[in-house]
Amino acid sequence: MLALNNYWNYFTALNLSLVKLNLPFLIATWLLCFVFSNCRTPAKDRNTDLLLAEANITLCGPRFDGTKPAALPIQRIFTESLHPRLIDPADATGFPKIQPNDNRKPAGKLEDGQLHVALEVVWGDFHPETRNRPGLRVAAIAEKGESPTIPAPLIRVPEGTLINATIYNSLPDSTITLFGFQERPANERDSLFILPGKSKTISFKAGEQGTYLYSVVLGKGISFDIAEEEQLAGAFIIDPPKGSPPDRILVMNIFSTPIDETFPPTKWLEFLTINGKSWPYTEALQFAVGETVRWRVINASQRGHPMHLHGFYYDVLSLGNELKDEIYSPENKRKVVTETMLGRNTMLMEWVAMRPGRWLFHCHLSGHVNPEIRLPGSDAVDVEGANEHMAGLVIGINILDGETDLVSKGEPKELTMYAHQFDSTPKANNGFSFSPTFDSTLNFLNSPGPLLLLRQYQTTYITLENRLSFPTSVHWHGLEIDSWSDGVPEWSSSDGKYSPSVYPGEKFTYKLSAMRPGSFIYHSHLDDVYQLTSGLYGPIIVLGENEPYQPETDHIYIVNFRKPEPKSLEDVELNGTTEQPTMHTTVGVTHRLRLMNIAPRGQIELYLEKDNKKVPIRHIAKDGMDLPENQKKWMKESPIYGVGETSDFTFIPTEPGTYTLYVYVENFGLRVAWNQEWVVAPRQNQP
Repeated sequence: MLALNNYWNYFTALNLSLVKLNLPFLIATWLLCFVFSNCRTPAKDRNTDLLLAEANITLCGPRFDGTKPAALPIQRIFTESLHPRLIDPADATGFPKIQPNDNRKPAGKLEDGQLHVALEVVWGDFHPETRNRPGLRVAAIAEKGESPTIPAPLIRVPEGTLINATIYNSLPDSTITLFGFQERPANERDSLFILPGKSKTISFKAGEQGTYLYSVVLGKGISFDIAEEEQLAGAFIIDPPKGSPPDRILVMNIFSTPIDETFPPTKWLEFLTINGKSWPYTEALQFAVGETVRWRVINASQRGHPMHLHGFYYDVLSLGNELKDEIYSPENKRKVVTETMLGRNTMLMEWVAMRPGRWLFHCHLSGHVNPEIRLPGSDAVDVEGANEHMAGLVIGINILDGETDLVSKGEPKELTMYAHQFDSTPKANNGFSFSPTFDSTLNFLNSPGPLLLLRQYQTTYITLENRLSFPTSVHWHGLEIDSWSDGVPEWSSSDGKYSPSVYPGEKFTYKLSAMRPGSFIYHSHLDDVYQLTSGLYGPIIVLGENEPYQPETDHIYIVNFRKPEPKSLEDVELNGTTEQPTMHTTVGVTHRLRLMNIAPRGQIELYLEKDNKKVPIRHIAKDGMDLPENQKKWMKESPIYGVGETSDFTFIPTEPGTYTLYVYVENFGLRVAWNQEWVVAPRQNQP
């Protein structure tokens, strides 16, 4: 964690046990990993000639066919002890090995309407990636007599179940407090306090159906500003009496503790996992085209996580927390591509796999998927040349070959986008442009990139020409497109093609589909913290088939950081600047306000005032999807949005005068606002 500022970090998932060492297969695996991580064909051939290793060739990580890659030999990494918690893979510690929990098997024995379960809190050794990489010594929860797991053992019962639980505290040096073993819904947290070496038994009714969680706190608890021990938490699911449709449970856990300030790069030992593993070792999820996918996502940490699904919208069916779960009626469920989950919150989501290829579901906070969050020494056994540009809270998805839902009408459009370096800007940096005749010494506003206007159902081919001194890529955030154009380097793939890292001097052509009108974003998906804050992002507007573009009433407000660690308004930007131009309009004219957050982290909101009173705006779209009429609400201020979210509003001034539009950004104690004056004149026939 970059001090507290990386406090939006990791995300990992599931069962990746090691296979027995087979030397010939191991050598072949090394060679193939090296080949596929380094294959770079000439730019002119990149779209068509490099046959992807498709789904099952991810030899350095989990495979979609369910098999495991060969394990590298376990070897000593550290020559000296760096921290009492940090475990060398060659150490024989005598502590139990903490296993990842894929949340497929409930704990305990369920019979005659009662669940009998015994849980135990123990110390153990946990490896968030693989057994041959470093691990951490942490406390974890086990089903009595079984290996401890992260996340904690799954509690899953039907409504009306009586739960009889015994909890053992086998820690010799710490009391524990158990939360979440109580009837739902509830207004207050019940707790169970257990001394070292003791146990307690509790009985309670499960309560109403929903997605919940439970957790254990060590001692009196640890301040969020100092450390996190949120690996001691698991899913608590209550099904309706007749059962739930098939689903998978994804639990995010975080552990973090500070280490010597002189130790690079992050000064923290931590892991962020989904179902007990960190990318690229999270479980690889595979689906057929047309399959309905239902996930219960549980944020067992105190941090917020904007959860983004590439290539598809998903329905938010419920949002809840430890004590309550709000299950939406069919008319109130929401379609999104990104939903910010607050700390210790839960979500039931559903989507349909309508297009083949490889996709991602991940936290959109750059610090939570940055390779710097890996434990020290984790890269010591990486395959040479491997391009691991992500880590932490990421799940890989493979949709098998099949039909696509994409529609194309009319003549395709072709564009060239240039990635430039700037020499004379105050904020050093980079940007996108549609102009080949570009003088980097004369441009002072390098971000955001130019507005990309697309039209619904018209296919657009965009060739990215990289004039930077480093590789980059472009992800078309929120667009429903072919996977090979999705822009995650060396991952996005379909139809025998894939999205590469576009190296200096090279080109790559993306194929964009525009399935619906709305507000979207394009941005680099490589070295996110640096490339985003250096200016490699921009807005997208998709117009309806016959919709005109009216810039005088259509306004973009896109937020980003100028520095990875912003300290003031000068370190953040709205539409690439800190000062906004005055707007002029007339009473009764409808304006569309498109709010976009593509900062590495932080939250934003928008509202307008006149005479120090907030004036109504109407919420009309989220993440490019028009809201149903019953969800289009008038409000005095926008909801608060996390990274990767877009939202559209209409504003209709009802009387002349001066209005002020505010856009706020908040990040770790920093709360600053841009303001923009709107001068509203009376109608021409109005006195």
